[in-house]
Amino acid sequence: DYPTDTLLPHMKLGLNVKTKNNRFLTSWKNSYDPSSGSFSYKLEIPRHGLPEFLMWRSGGPAFRSGPWDGIRFSGIPEMERWKFVNIVYNFTENKEDIAFTFRVTTPDVYAKLTMRFDGFLELSTWDPEMLEWNVFWVTSTSDCDIYMGCTPYSFCDMNTTPKCNCIKGFEPSNPQGGAMNNTSTECVRKTQLNCKGDGFYWLRNMKLPETSGAIVDKRIGLKECEERCIENCNCTAFANTNIQDGGSGCVLWTRELADIRRYVDAGQDLYVRLAAVDLVTEKGNNNSRKTRTIIGLSVGATALIVLSFTIFFFWRKHKQARGIALYTDLVFSILTSFSFLFCLLSCLNKTECGQTGGRLNLLDTTDDDDLKLPLMEYDVVAMATNDFSISNKLGEGGFGTVYKGRLIDGEEIAVKKLSDVSTQGTNEFRTEMILIAKLQHINLVRLLGCFADEDDKILVY
Repeated sequence: DYPTDTLLPHMKLGLNVKTKNNRFLTSWKNSYDPSSGSFSYKLEIPRHGLPEFLMWRSGGPAFRSGPWDGIRFSGIPEMERWKFVNIVYNFTENKEDIAFTFRVTTPDVYAKLTMRFDGFLELSTWDPEMLEWNVFWVTSTSDCDIYMGCTPYSFCDMNTTPKCNCIKGFEPSNPQGGAMNNTSTECVRKTQLNCKGDGFYWLRNMKLPETSGAIVDKRIGLKECEERCIENCNCTAFANTNIQDGGSGCVLWTRELADIRRYVDAGQDLYVRLAAVDLVTEKGNNNSRKTRTIIGLSVGATALIVLSFTIFFFWRKHKQARGIALYTDLVFSILTSFSFLFCLLSCLNKTECGQTGGRLNLLDTTDDDDLKLPLMEYDVVAMATNDFSISNKLGEGGFGTVYKGRLIDGEEIAVKKLSDVSTQGTNEFRTEMILIAKLQHINLVRLLGCFADEDDKILVY
């Protein structure tokens, strides 16, 4: 009931509903003094809203876990790595407990979750040969993990500069200042809500806003959730409470949206209420992006024609002097290079597809099954490259970054993660993948797999 700084398997962190005892972690004062330190990790259960863990430092919140989404806490997506050391976890909400717990699925394996004196949560496993604890996971230390690191109606994104971004339909309170030049810049609506005629802007891969004061109904789905938000003039946003099996449950915000973060491959969908005029503006921007895509494809087609004539004349000039073998190698090499170039251009139109837990490979369709595309799951590639770690980086070019990796079976791979400066959509990318997959030649590297979901496009060799 009083875990101090360490949680062991099967112990519960959270509220015992019957006894009202809220079990929480407290750090040591320092590395050698076990008296209570400055940090604690405690489950907060608002009267209205969803339970969330808060990291407290000297009485003030320092980090928020986000609500449980059926798979993980929306603000700690990296906890999914625990499965790699055979550890599973769960969050229970019933008449007896509202609590988090974990367990080890492999016999004779020992693990512990510790709150360090400096405020970080640390998962360790015991090494019986070295007789020591090995640290497997530590909570993230990025700027976007800081509680309220950005102002309400803005979100933190580690891949943008500056990191704080006003939600679409909102703008910095000081227009003369231009963009969000610091974390204290406030975001205000461009157009006030009219209640009737408002719509919703779809944000993907988000850590949900703080839910204190939110309205929760876990019996309904997303469509009815949207209808309830439309009917409530005070509703500012809505989302599912559970992202499993297509999503279920409903949470409605009637206050400001605060402590939000965008991830590359985590989080969930959030629908923010905007005035109709701001939604029309957003659709106009999408049309502009489509126009740029058409222009890009036209330029690509022109380049293809020029390259084809170049190949033809080069072949005519050298076929007698060098023989047919040279011609075969040349055609295969140039065709492969050009196909690869065309593939790399395929993510220029980065329109972001909606996701509900996990990455959907848009190449994996039921049509044309006879084409047998070499598909791969995003999680498999991410694990092989240690989440595209900079230590695995082999090089970088105009079309993306290459990482080394190793699959579970030990096979070494090279992974090309395409940059966000492309023009083609998923269908064009799929067509090019089919072409590369069919090319077989002694001088060509074999394509092992590919992945595309409009956020990322990946080639594995």
